[in-house]
Amino acid sequence: MKGLAMVTMISGLAGGAVSAETTLDAAQLDGLLTGNTVYIAVPPGGPGGENGGMAPFKYGGDGTASARLPAGLTLVGSWTIDGDQYCVDWDNGPRNSCSRLVKDGEAIRIVDAASGEPRGAIDHIRPGNPEGL
Repeated sequence: MKGLAMVTMISGLAGGAVSAETTLDAAQLDGLLTGNTVYIAVPPGGPGGENGGMAPFKYGGDGTASARLPAGLTLVGSWTIDGDQYCVDWDNGPRNSCSRLVKDGEAIRIVDAASGEPRGAIDHIRPGNPEGL
C-alpha cells in the first residue's frame, strides 16, 4: 500500500504547473523517502566531490540510512522525520544533518534546513535498496 501511496504522491507532486515553491510536509516526506532509494544529483564541491554527480541515498523503513557519494565515500547512519524536514545522523559523517524537500515546478530540490543552501535535486526514486547500500 505504501508503494501505491508513493506513486500517487509523486504523481500529485509532479502534476500540473505550479508557480510557487512548496515545502513537503511530514506525510509527504514519509511517502517519498521511507523504504526507498532516492537518487540525488549533487552539485560540484563539498561532500559530493569536486565534480558532483549522482548519489543514491537509501532511507530504510527501520530508520537506517546509507548513501554513496560521487567521490566514492559510503555513509551509514540513521534518519528521522521532524516536521517538514528529515535529519540524518551519519556514523562516519555529519551528525544531525537536516534537509527540506522543496517542490518547485517539476523539480524537487533538497535544501539545508538550517542555512537554506542547496544540497541537490531528486533525479528519481526506486523502491527498496537496488544499490545494495
